[in-house]
Amino acid sequence: MNDFTSIKALKKRTLDTYQGNWMAAIKANILPIISAAFTSFMIMTFIGIAVVVFTQTDPATLRQATNYDQAASVNSAYSGTGMARDFLSMAIATLFMVGIQYGTLDWLRNRTRIPSWGAPFQTFTRKYFTSTLAIFLFEFIFLTLWSFLFVIPAIIKFYSYSQSYLLYKDAQERQLTDQFEFVTFITFSRRLMNGYKARFLLLQLSLLGWFILSVLTFGIGFLWYIPYRNGVYTAFYEDLVEKRGKQVVPEIFA
Repeated sequence: MNDFTSIKALKKRTLDTYQGNWMAAIKANILPIISAAFTSFMIMTFIGIAVVVFTQTDPATLRQATNYDQAASVNSAYSGTGMARDFLSMAIATLFMVGIQYGTLDWLRNRTRIPSWGAPFQTFTRKYFTSTLAIFLFEFIFLTLWSFLFVIPAIIKFYSYSQSYLLYKDAQERQLTDQFEFVTFITFSRRLMNGYKARFLLLQLSLLGWFILSVLTFGIGFLWYIPYRNGVYTAFYEDLVEKRGKQVVPEIFA
């Protein structure tokens, strides 16, 4: 693993790419920024209200309300409509995030290809929509099946599959996609991530402090954190491909 770029260097590469163009990075990531900022604002607001309520309410009243809520949660079932809604939300969020990854990868490779507002929407075009949705469906099915065993295997497989979309983009740019089924890119990702899942986890953990700070600032910090995070994740892929692509995925990079 010593021949790979350090996490610190991956971060520096991202910052160097964004230097002087942070507004472009924010534009390209505006949808997840808004979503994360809104969620963190609601969480912090709820925590603040809860603190006030708990400090000013009689303990006996709180216990009665808690018991009622627990009984209600036991008697309520998660409807099929709710599951379908969550699945649709996951699919749409994935389409947007993959579009951002594609735009960021182009930017890392060519400083003149600065993404714009339209970056998240490129996966809704004929060029990428079918492939992105198909890979998402396969990953969803596989991860669901793995989760029936234990949580840990599902998490491991999540990291194994994490580079599938970017591998498809590279194959598409080389006009090789007609040679492979969509599920094959999950196999390619497993090869590429073999032995490097822990490295990706460490990379994510190294950004945890920035995430917490973004939440504590009622979402304002997400203006910088999300573009930075997505850039570092994409730089991680680019580094893997540079060092291992020809060896473990010769079908695309040889």
